Amino acid sequence: MRGVLLGVIWLILFPFSAGASHAAEHGVVILQYHHIGDDTPRVTSVTAAELEEHFQFLEDNDFTVVSLTEAQRLLESPDPMPNKAVAITFDDGWRNVYDNGIHIFKEFEFPFTIFINPKLMEETPHLYMSWEQLTELQSYGATIANHSNSHGHMTWRQQGESEQQWLARQRRDVVEAQQMLQKALPGEQPRQFAYPYGEFNPQLEAMLAEEGYIAFGQHSGPWGPATPTTQIPRFPASAQYADLKTLRTKLLSLPLPAVTTAPRNMVLEDGSKKVEVKVDVASSNDFDTSLLNCFYQGEQLKPQWRKLEHQLGDGWQLTLHLKNPPLGRSRVNCTVPSRSQQGRFYWHSVPLVRPNAEGRWPD
Repeated sequence: MRGVLLGVIWLILFPFSAGASHAAEHGVVILQYHHIGDDTPRVTSVTAAELEEHFQFLEDNDFTVVSLTEAQRLLESPDPMPNKAVAITFDDGWRNVYDNGIHIFKEFEFPFTIFINPKLMEETPHLYMSWEQLTELQSYGATIANHSNSHGHMTWRQQGESEQQWLARQRRDVVEAQQMLQKALPGEQPRQFAYPYGEFNPQLEAMLAEEGYIAFGQHSGPWGPATPTTQIPRFPASAQYADLKTLRTKLLSLPLPAVTTAPRNMVLEDGSKKVEVKVDVASSNDFDTSLLNCFYQGEQLKPQWRKLEHQLGDGWQLTLHLKNPPLGRSRVNCTVPSRSQQGRFYWHSVPLVRPNAEGRWPD
C-alpha cells in the first residue's frame, strides 16, 4: 500500500517525465480570519477597517475571489487557473463577524466560508452567531462549513483511551456537527472541514477522507495541484499579519510543487530535540532551487539537496535539520522567487507541534 501511495504522490507532483515545467504554477491563496473587532484578542482579530481595506485591495488589484468549492473545481480542472485566485475564510463563527462584518459582506459580495462549532453555538449563544444570522449571511456570499462540534485538540487522547476509541470519538464529533449543519441550514452543505488549532495527524486525515471531506490547516502557503486535500494551507490575516505591506506578498504567492515526506505526523515525539524535515520538490524552469530559502523560529536555514529520480518523473528532495523545537505549534516556511512572475514567490509550509510529557501543549 505504501508503494502505491508513493506512486500516486509522484504522479501528482511530477506528472511529466519528459522535462520540467516552463510556466508559473498558479494556485489559490486562502486567507484565514477569526474575530472582526477592536475589543477581542488582537492575535486572532482584524478590525472592520482592516478587513475592508483587504477586500478593497482584492477588488482594486484584479484578484479573483472564489469559494472553496470553486477553488477545488478549478484545481481539478484541466483549464488554466486564474492568475490571482483568493478564497476567504473565518473560523469559529463569532458573533462579531456578523455584527461588524455584515456591511462589508454586503458591499463587496465576495464569496467566503465560515467554519463553525455547533455545540459551542448552543452552549454559549451570546458569543457565536445564531443559525438565523448564518442563514442571512449565506445570501451575501457565505458558505457555512464544519469546524468540529466542540473545537477540541483533535489529536489529544483522553486518559485510558485507546487509539480506536479516540478516533471513533473524533469521527462522532465531526459527523454530529455536519448533521446539525445539514438540519439547521437550507440546501446541501459542503463537506469542508477546518482543523481546530490547525492540528492533525495521519489518522485524522484518513478518517476525514473516508467521510468525504477536504480539510484545512493553519500553516501557510497557497493551495496548489500537489497539495494533499486533507492538509490544505491558509494564510493568517489577523493581528500583525493584517498589514497589507506583508500580506500583499502572500496574496501573490505561488504554490511550490512539493509534498512533505518527513515527518509524516506534525505531532512530534515528546522531548524531540532534533527534527529532520524532508520535502520533495518537482523540477521547474520557473524557479532555481539554489535560491530557495527556509525559515524557522526567526532563523534562515539553507536546505541540503538530493536529486530524485523516479520512473514517473524527477525532482529534488530538500532536507532540513531543526534543533530544539519549542513546546506547542511552529512551522517551517520555504520560499523561492519565480522567474516569470516578477515579485512573486513559490511557498511551502511544514506544520509542527511538540507536546510536553503529558502529550499536551498550550492553545
